[in-house]
Amino acid sequence: MRRSTAALGAAMVCVLVGGCADTVSNAVSTTTTRTMVPRPLVARELPELLLSPGEVDAAMGAVGMAVTSTQTVMSDNSATMAPRECLAVDGAAEAPVYVDSGATATRDQSLNDGDNFAHYLKQAVVLFPLVRKGRAFFDASAQQWQACREYTHLQSGTQWTVGRVATENDVLSVVATQRDAAAPGWACGRALAVRNNVVIDVNTCSAKPADSAVRIANQIGEKVAARW
Repeated sequence: MRRSTAALGAAMVCVLVGGCADTVSNAVSTTTTRTMVPRPLVARELPELLLSPGEVDAAMGAVGMAVTSTQTVMSDNSATMAPRECLAVDGAAEAPVYVDSGATATRDQSLNDGDNFAHYLKQAVVLFPLVRKGRAFFDASAQQWQACREYTHLQSGTQWTVGRVATENDVLSVVATQRDAAAPGWACGRALAVRNNVVIDVNTCSAKPADSAVRIANQIGEKVAARW
């Protein structure tokens, strides 16, 4: 009420004196700047963050990508590859990688394009109770990925060479290429991102995955950011 009375008084003075339109404008209009902090996401929101098959087709340049499995518990493929320090580079959402990280929930999907199997995706979102917990996991992963240079899939005997690890705009990425793969070749892109209290973990495989894992991680990241 005091602000309205003061503004009315200022307006009356201006009517009598004239020439103070700016004063009235300033008296009536005030601007408040606020810093908005996004609310933490909760477990029930995780499924809605994953890309649809149509969105995956567009991101990977594929046709007919379909969901083959959905999980709420992380996988453990540590017994099928070596060395162990490359497990995080080899695949997304691996349980041993997240041990003691503080993660509280996960949702992941695997997709491929059918019998031809020219494209593969595993997309995962992992929930942390606090933003700083997710950030700590991301920072630790940036160091861990650097330790992996090559690895072997023990069941198939295939050997993989790991490219340069990059970090840009809170997205960690790398591409691992299978040695001596049949034409047209086979490689897998990896991307790890942190948005709010969610870690986004993506693995894309094809003849030329390029930056598809990063694109998908960023698209999921946009869905996280949109949930205030």
